[in-house]
Amino acid sequence: MRVFACLPVSPFSLPEGCPVRPAIAPVRPARRVRVGCRGIMAAGVVIVGACLLLAVNVAWNGRVWAADAPRAAAPTPVPTVPEHEGAGHDAWSFARCTATVSDDPDGARDYAEDWLNHGGGLEAQQCEALARIELGDVATAAASLDRLAHVPGWPVGDSAHAGMQPDTPQSLRRRAAVAEQAARAWQADDSPKQAFDSATYGLMLEPDDVPLRLVYARVAVELDQPQRAIDTLTPLPSVPAERDEALVARAAAWRRMGRIEQAMTDINAALKDMPRNGAALLERGILYQREGQMAQARADWQDVVTLAPDSDEADLARQDLSLLETDPEAP
Repeated sequence: MRVFACLPVSPFSLPEGCPVRPAIAPVRPARRVRVGCRGIMAAGVVIVGACLLLAVNVAWNGRVWAADAPRAAAPTPVPTVPEHEGAGHDAWSFARCTATVSDDPDGARDYAEDWLNHGGGLEAQQCEALARIELGDVATAAASLDRLAHVPGWPVGDSAHAGMQPDTPQSLRRRAAVAEQAARAWQADDSPKQAFDSATYGLMLEPDDVPLRLVYARVAVELDQPQRAIDTLTPLPSVPAERDEALVARAAAWRRMGRIEQAMTDINAALKDMPRNGAALLERGILYQREGQMAQARADWQDVVTLAPDSDEADLARQDLSLLETDPEAP
């Protein structure tokens, strides 16, 4: 209610004939009029008093409401939950886990172990194995990856249900990729037989997987089964980069079979597309040596060391150069 609605805006007015201060004394017979004027004035006083009381009351209540307003508007405190307690399973991911495997393998392994403690399944185990490879525990990692590749319905989030899901085309491709990782890890551990077994199993899952075919062919050459390698790599892949890798691997297989001319044809075709490829130059150096062209062999091996001094191919090239220095005429 607005207080000013009760306050007088102009001086209190009396009815006509009731002057506040008459200039001439009223005549006696006018007593009734004077009484009426007094009654009206008394009523006005009562109204003004009531308005003043109402104004005081409203002002007092306004102060009370103002004092109570902050308490009414204050928000109810919400209890906070620690981030790790409120995080769902979606907070973990394989991409996050593997993002720092190369740069920070210790951190990636810790992430994977923490993920496993929070219900992580096959992907957490895969990430842990990849981190172990970078940390030098290659044999353990290879065995873990090979085991994971044999789990049907891969991957599933809950390890308690691993192996209970039906395979899909996507899961078969994923399992084949894990088998390839296992084969490469066995290769790095100088375990060609285990690498061959992992690659063979992967090709059972995905027969047309080109990376698996390349790993299988290289290991077959290492195990002195060059014909298997040639059969696997023929026909050559259609993608140029994969085709060049297959040419290098097939050249090594031709060389192992003593067919140097065919090997040289494949390796030169690969070097035409990638003249600075260390693996191709290393292989051509070996072919030059077999043909007795020591100067050309030395030049190719020195190029390998110059192009990638920290690579595995550079280490092998240095060994070949050392042997060449010891016996320059040895084929």
